[in-house]
Amino acid sequence: MARTLGIDIPRTKICGGGAKSLLWRKIIANVLGISLDIIESEEGPGYGGAMLAAVACGDFKSVAEAADSLVKVTESMNPEPGLMEKYADRYHAFKQIYPALKPVFRQCS
Repeated sequence: MARTLGIDIPRTKICGGGAKSLLWRKIIANVLGISLDIIESEEGPGYGGAMLAAVACGDFKSVAEAADSLVKVTESMNPEPGLMEKYADRYHAFKQIYPALKPVFRQCS
């Protein structure tokens, strides 16, 4: 969605359950075509809320300052061009067949 709006997101941070799996990290990086930074904390939403509260209490001047100080990256993963291309090809095929299969999907649910 971001790309269709002209927004370039070259990397993102992930944490929690799915981020523990090497396979899921690899899939996410290659499907989205972006680099992933795996962070130390497993509590994404709660940790983010705590950072916002720390900013509101004056412990940090900005959310960016809080994130720079508190978010620790433990590992990074980059997409693999060959796998990115395979996922893109499969998605293109899916978009072509989906309209014909949409009624079938409704019957299956």
